[in-house]
Amino acid sequence: MAQELHSTTGERTQPNCLAVRRCGLYSGVGANQYKIRRKRFMDLGLAGKNVIVTAGSGGLGFYIAKAYAEEGASVTVSARNPGRLAEAVDRIRTETGGIIHSVVADMTDADAVGALIDQVEDQHGSIDVLVSNSGGASTAPFVEMTDDLWRDAAETKIIPQIRAARLVFRKMVARGVGGRIIFMAGTHGRQPHAHAITAGYCNAALQNVNKALSEDGGPHNILSNVINPGPFETERMVYLAQEKARDDDISLDQAIAELTSETVLKRYGKPEELANVAVFLGSARASYITGATFDIDGGQVKTI
Repeated sequence: MAQELHSTTGERTQPNCLAVRRCGLYSGVGANQYKIRRKRFMDLGLAGKNVIVTAGSGGLGFYIAKAYAEEGASVTVSARNPGRLAEAVDRIRTETGGIIHSVVADMTDADAVGALIDQVEDQHGSIDVLVSNSGGASTAPFVEMTDDLWRDAAETKIIPQIRAARLVFRKMVARGVGGRIIFMAGTHGRQPHAHAITAGYCNAALQNVNKALSEDGGPHNILSNVINPGPFETERMVYLAQEKARDDDISLDQAIAELTSETVLKRYGKPEELANVAVFLGSARASYITGATFDIDGGQVKTI
């Protein structure tokens, strides 16, 4: 690397490069050699932030809540089953030593969701991040789908996530310091599948709402994004693999291979792999990302 001449003495010095000064990557060890030293670990800036993860007693929601707790955030987890919620919170607290709270709330109950959000604000002073998660939509072959099934899908997945986002968005605007909203959708919103029509229409709707919401949120520094999970090693996916193995009279390994065959990695994702993305999107390090959709799917989605 070239050296610079000192403006007064004429002696050769290390480059006064902005990147070198800012990052602190080099320290002199000789006339023309520099030693690269490791920077400190990335600080996501989540310590002390107040985070809500809805439907977080199991599945991906649980791992997202755990990941935020590991980063030092104060995390409130909601779920409709009191027993499962208590077990999940105890486990997160034990494994992370983090600050974790619980509120029993059914995402399909508007009053319960409103009470959840008010309670978090009243007790903790603010809501910095919302991970808007909800249950999955039931499905059936297209010719067998009823109007009630379509309505149930919307009321189970679309409306609860939008409702929570709307209520939190209002509070973030009133507080005036910005925030993060993360919707949990799914890959069938971008890559339709005949066996997942209701999931596809719910997920596509959430992605559309997210893009529009990002325009409203921009002036307030409220950033919203969508995560589309692919096949992950959760209780539900393990159950589906066991069910497929039984129905098709094949081994569990064969069933898993078939269920993950559309991914380029040919495996289930580890829940932590998605939770890492969810934590990053809620952090100060993702300050220029909004209105985006992230397929965390091992390469399952083939669209550009």
